[in-house]
Amino acid sequence: MAPGVADEASGIAAATGRRDAFFVVDDGTGTSQIVAIDSKGATIARIDVDGMSADNAEALSAGSCGSTPNGAGEILPARARCLYIGDIGGNSGRENIVIYRIVEPSLSPVPANPVPADAWSYDYPDEPQNAEGLLVEPDGSLLVITKPPHHSGPVGPHRIYRAPPGGGQLRLVSRFSPPDPPIALQSLLTGNVVTDAAAAPGRVLLLTYDQVVEYLAPSKTADLATFPDWPHQNLTMPRMVQAEGITPTSDGCGYAVASEAGPGGDAGAIAVVPCG
Repeated sequence: MAPGVADEASGIAAATGRRDAFFVVDDGTGTSQIVAIDSKGATIARIDVDGMSADNAEALSAGSCGSTPNGAGEILPARARCLYIGDIGGNSGRENIVIYRIVEPSLSPVPANPVPADAWSYDYPDEPQNAEGLLVEPDGSLLVITKPPHHSGPVGPHRIYRAPPGGGQLRLVSRFSPPDPPIALQSLLTGNVVTDAAAAPGRVLLLTYDQVVEYLAPSKTADLATFPDWPHQNLTMPRMVQAEGITPTSDGCGYAVASEAGPGGDAGAIAVVPCG
């Protein structure tokens, strides 16, 4: 990406209306928009999100809008696809988070005004957490994947919390640790931590600084929250400075990874890994 497009890109979701288009979000304080880019990182459009001023937007996921009414009391169309912007990050941890739900914006034409958003507020039931992963379940509920604190020594387990549609209290579902990367590079400094996750029918993609892990559902009815127990394999990890976001591509088997500029860098980056 060119400098200034999304230098602190921390979340990415593939667009459905255009095969080479993606939405990204920057985790800078006060972020109020998402950016549509093409597969080479060129800007297609900047889209303002009504009422959003995120403290630390670390996730952007796509999926079902579910049956929860919007702010106007309307049920969204059954075939609508929503983007969920997760204001869930915080290196020192935070007691509550906000997730913004918007209907996926059209890119032809691009919205001229800020798109309406539902702001869902959640409280952790135990202690402040720092999170970077967000999964959308088929019913429109969400799973938040937190990062363990890293002081020294081995990294502790990550936590998965279920977030009911509309907001409320998060519920701790499970704890897990991602598999060790084939080659540890940045994780030697940060620990082996999850920087993003994305769900697609039958699979979950998990991103760390040094690897992409694909989890394959053992059945069509498998609970998405149990993905750490599914069979898994390592996929190609693009060479990037600070990988922070992952999304399945619209073809159903490829994926794209977004990176922050990283220390000393001046621009974010995108890498698309096609099928096969």
